[in-house]
Amino acid sequence: MSDISEYVVLFHGDLGTGECLQSAQQCRGIENTPWNYLQHVIFVPGLFHLKMIFLQASAARLDETSLMRDETGHYGSKPGFCRMHELIMHNSICRRLDCWRVEAKKCDPKWTSLEEFAVSEPTWEDIKAMAHTLAHNYVAAPQCDMQYENGLLLNKYMLVYEELSYAMNSRDIRWVETCLMTWIPMFKATGKHKYANTMTDFLRKVHFMYPAGLKLTISRWAVRYHIMINPTGRKGKF
Repeated sequence: MSDISEYVVLFHGDLGTGECLQSAQQCRGIENTPWNYLQHVIFVPGLFHLKMIFLQASAARLDETSLMRDETGHYGSKPGFCRMHELIMHNSICRRLDCWRVEAKKCDPKWTSLEEFAVSEPTWEDIKAMAHTLAHNYVAAPQCDMQYENGLLLNKYMLVYEELSYAMNSRDIRWVETCLMTWIPMFKATGKHKYANTMTDFLRKVHFMYPAGLKLTISRWAVRYHIMINPTGRKGKF
């Protein structure tokens, strides 16, 4: 039989799977050898489940800016990931386009629609300047109006969700890890403490806990890349 003591097993799954694995390792902790107490098993959380939790948190608001205000019957009870994902993506695009329309009209009252703004053939420098203004006024600027501020927060959360989606589809691991640093405080703020702790523990182990040999051959490649799973096998469909 081949010696497999120098190898590890990457165990991919959702938070429940990770808890079951952690429980098994704790139960076997009294054993004498690393193999018997399952030290070689490394849990890798799936990002798909994190996206599902974010969708639940982003829709759990019932003010005038809530995504479920007009579609309570459809989105009030387990609408499914695909429907919520499309809702977030399409709603985010529409909200940003409307912000562009409002900002364009502020620049020139004659531009009452985006079509008229496009016909004017703005320069690339004008578009970049308007984009900076939009990011400041419709995403980051604090407001005294609570409802308006909720709208700005919704724009921000949608952009954070889209950023992670694009990072996953482009298979940029460093970009994904950067996005997670933003998500972890958001999970804590919405009561998703288990997911926040799981991702914090995973990043801590990958970057600071694993030994040098494991980090070079596993942590930097297999563990970090294993968090990116593409079930369909198609490009850009993570």
